[in-house]
Amino acid sequence: MRISAAFTELRTWPRRRRMVAAGIGAAAFTALTLASGSVAVAGGSLMFPGAVWAYAVTVVGAGLIGLVVASYFDAPIGGEATRCDVRWPVLGLIAVYLTTELWEAVPLIAGAVRPVVAVAAIALLVWALLERLGSEHRAVNDRNENDEDGEVCTTCKPLFPATRSR
Repeated sequence: MRISAAFTELRTWPRRRRMVAAGIGAAAFTALTLASGSVAVAGGSLMFPGAVWAYAVTVVGAGLIGLVVASYFDAPIGGEATRCDVRWPVLGLIAVYLTTELWEAVPLIAGAVRPVVAVAAIALLVWALLERLGSEHRAVNDRNENDEDGEVCTTCKPLFPATRSR
């Protein structure tokens, strides 16, 4: 899916999805900021010891995580989330954390590699969002155009399987 098509898709989201995206994005930002040590209190004053790019990565990464998670809610039939949809956003979230983390004396990712991995993490999250929106779009549009079932993932299990009453 192209980025312009993704923006069009996002504009048509119902209010609930937008609210979920905002809430999850804010929660992800708070969790990443606190977990990475990007905000500190020293001598009664608030300090921001990290690099400027790290804060930008945290904001963009949290926003993308919010959009990806919101895409799992109120998905149209055929566009339901699967476990395959979760793996790349989780890896992207972990990479954002590892590149912005300040607690460790010897971080896992250090030096000039951090910004490179951070950009790769953001690219991974953008790709995951585009794939998620694209698969949902194909599932819905193929169904409407051909009057058949749209594209459905056959190799992954549903993330939220329907419970059947006995």
